[in-house]
Amino acid sequence: MKKNKSYLAEDEINLGDIIILLWRKKILTLFISIICGLVGYFYASFQSQEFEANITLRNPPAQLFEPYSRAFNNKTDKPDAFDNSGGAISLFNSNFNSLLLSLDNLQIFTDQSTEFDNFKGYLKSRNISADEYFSNKIYQKKKKDLINQNKFYLLFPKELEGDIFFNNYVQFIKKKTISELKKDWKRSIENTISIHEQALEKSILIKLTDPILRSMSQQNQVVNEPEDLFYKGSIILSKEIDNLKKRLILLENDQFDFEIILEKSKISQVNKISKFLYFVLGLTFGLFLSLGVIFFKIVLKNN
Repeated sequence: MKKNKSYLAEDEINLGDIIILLWRKKILTLFISIICGLVGYFYASFQSQEFEANITLRNPPAQLFEPYSRAFNNKTDKPDAFDNSGGAISLFNSNFNSLLLSLDNLQIFTDQSTEFDNFKGYLKSRNISADEYFSNKIYQKKKKDLINQNKFYLLFPKELEGDIFFNNYVQFIKKKTISELKKDWKRSIENTISIHEQALEKSILIKLTDPILRSMSQQNQVVNEPEDLFYKGSIILSKEIDNLKKRLILLENDQFDFEIILEKSKISQVNKISKFLYFVLGLTFGLFLSLGVIFFKIVLKNN
């Protein structure tokens, strides 16, 4: 029985001895804890903090496209965005959204801008391009399974003035959208003018100056007028060609000026990194690490 008591006494841990040992090793404990705390602090310092900018846009006013809405209203032409201003607005919004989300356009805008040198330096230091950085960082959010078509979000680092960048980028895309649509609409009008001119040649050839009017049959039913455009006659066709040419000149000079931004960019921080928190976590980790080192030494010494 005495032998068992002696055996247990040898394996018992003396709390007083441990406290004395820890006090003697306080310099080592403090050193390891501070080192780990500083590592945590500097780790937080070098982490890239991201912010989020959101911007709300407005649809173009309906009257903006009204001068062109009747440019394609005859039966021989295919339906076009000019058939009504609503169609033109829908076309503008669709093209604008596609261009806004294009990584190529983000790259072009960043390269052309002269006021975001800090951001360009940030990209250069990480050896990435703007389109690589902005991949999946410009987007729309769903709210209750619905997307607000006129609200967009942009993630950006602290090295970029995201609100100014986003506002300027929207204006850049607006100009690009208008420019591309004007080219498409110009081709459409020119094509319509060409069709009318061919019809005018036919009407002149058959000496048809006035349009063929509708007539009534004996059963009082309307007889459909001819479908070919040249049956309108040379007088009507000449006036329509003149009107189309006037619309073409108007289109070339029209800037489609309207304020597309309803609410300018608002910024919020996405991943806020607290350096103090990382320092405290590092200290805590360092304390437990130093205790582990001390007890490991005790075990090795006893063995």
